[in-house]
Amino acid sequence: MGAHAERMAGYGNRNRSRKGEGYPIEVYIEGDTGITQQWERQQDRKAVATFNHRVRAWGTKVNDALQYSIADHIAEDNTLSASLKTNYRHWGRTPQAGQEITSIGFSFEEAGLYVHLGVGRGYNREDGTVVVTKQHNRDMIRKPQPWFDPVIENHIETLQQIVIDYCGDLFINTSHILINR
Repeated sequence: MGAHAERMAGYGNRNRSRKGEGYPIEVYIEGDTGITQQWERQQDRKAVATFNHRVRAWGTKVNDALQYSIADHIAEDNTLSASLKTNYRHWGRTPQAGQEITSIGFSFEEAGLYVHLGVGRGYNREDGTVVVTKQHNRDMIRKPQPWFDPVIENHIETLQQIVIDYCGDLFINTSHILINR
């Protein structure tokens, strides 16, 4: 197993059950160029700082858009908008000076996932449809409130351009970013 695969394998094994940790949804910035090329890119500290600044600005813009989306889709938001956080990582750790950001994560309380999918106690999702599984209140059907996916889809092209401007050999892995899989 190569060093990149080892880092990614360790990065995905997080304990998500701790209270308050939220539900991480992440965009990975990857390349098939390897560690040597990453080291060479990081020698240009000014380019790395510019890249990181642009990625952080993108993350802030998306976080603000997600806050507005929560306000539009969820009438009684008591804690979801306060729990929304943006995390920047360099292979699973906080980036140090001169290290490029390799992933951007959005975490929020688990209730945000349930609202987005329209599921919860007595409501499951089967083949993209919400199914009532509880015995009472069968006439009340929850509907999905897609507050997350559309915002990310609207902003991902901007992040793509930031990555291309920094290094054309890198690409964005969005397989862990959308809630509806």
